[in-house]
Amino acid sequence: MIRLANVLIVDDNSGHADALVQRLGLGNYHAVVARDAAHGLSHARQEHPDLVLAVSPDPISFSAALKTDPASCDIPVIVIAETVTPDLCARALEAGVDDVIAIQCDDDELFARMRPLVRLATMHAELRYRAEAAQGFCVVARDRVGAPENALPAILLIGDEAARAQAILADFCDITLSDNLYEAEGLLTQRNFDAALIAFDDEPEGLLGFCSQVRNNPRLFNLPMVVLSGADAVEAYRRGATRVLPRPVDAVVLRSVMLTLVRRQQLRWTIRGALNDSLQGAARDEETGVYSRAFLDAFLANRLEAAKSQDRHLAVVFFASPNVDGVRRQFGDDAALHLTQQVGQWITGLLRAEDLTAAYGPAEFCVVLPDTPLAEAEVVMHRIAGVLAYTDFAVREVYQPVKVWVQVGCTDSRSDDDMDSLLARARKNLD
Repeated sequence: MIRLANVLIVDDNSGHADALVQRLGLGNYHAVVARDAAHGLSHARQEHPDLVLAVSPDPISFSAALKTDPASCDIPVIVIAETVTPDLCARALEAGVDDVIAIQCDDDELFARMRPLVRLATMHAELRYRAEAAQGFCVVARDRVGAPENALPAILLIGDEAARAQAILADFCDITLSDNLYEAEGLLTQRNFDAALIAFDDEPEGLLGFCSQVRNNPRLFNLPMVVLSGADAVEAYRRGATRVLPRPVDAVVLRSVMLTLVRRQQLRWTIRGALNDSLQGAARDEETGVYSRAFLDAFLANRLEAAKSQDRHLAVVFFASPNVDGVRRQFGDDAALHLTQQVGQWITGLLRAEDLTAAYGPAEFCVVLPDTPLAEAEVVMHRIAGVLAYTDFAVREVYQPVKVWVQVGCTDSRSDDDMDSLLARARKNLD
């Protein structure tokens, strides 16, 4: 069965561990259990799981050891506890833990909080795969990075209660205040924030809609959003909240949560920058500025074999613009090239950092989406196609807006696929 992620559970209570394995299976997570810290650390070094759940006997000490080992320090780790206390949150922050979750939380919350950490693991893996492929093109690219040190976080505090949180958070971050959701939405489009905190004394009707709006924005879908709420936490998680904390919230808990999420977001920014290391030399298509067809072939061959051997999702999407030839005939080669470059830039800009865009043919692009089910890939495909189709492109020396026709095709990998069959099936679906 295709799995969303490989999870290591470290727990010396076999009954609890087996129950957690079954629970994760409901969400298509494959889990294995280590009964003690030594076996857990050994498994993490050798197998490099996507996520670690540290339960007992001493999850903080285990997590600290995991995070200080160069072979496993990039693996996200969640501490699972009977009770989440301020002291536990403070110690977890110090140990480099990525989240602390109460075992009693429901599945919706558990999976919602696991999901961004699994995507973080995907970003780390993508960095390794691209660096490996880049070697064949004499391109040196980083295969591992850590969070930047001493980088001042930028946090947006939203709501009439947010000012109270300012006193708790002001000493470690650059704070911007907004007392309403409309203004906050505008601020989020004007600059990059490492996290947002939403706190209203009387929650406005559009709060959950705001969460959905941010989460569905291609520029903002990774933004950590913490909601201080007395409302239904499950619905808030479904609508895109990263963390939901009850009011009133303990100052230590709030500080720990915000610092942890900021650290995670800054790590994402660092990985995003490192992913571009490989986009140079022969790995880069000179005309469009995206990855070259040769790099796609080298990269996808390894990605496909990994997906098949690990039972992971891998989706491929094609975008073609057949009317670029018409633009060439009417306005010349430079206009056609400029339009094609812009289409490639728009596609890349509407994707996640871990998704790869490559030039495949004239006015044709191939996108590789790792760890992405077909249904999700189709949503991404149609969203990007819609944006492209309704965009008026400004082309050099063409004194009128230019539209592109968009053809799309999508497929996911199968156990008997090779690279040629995977790409052929995706292109066959071009409509």
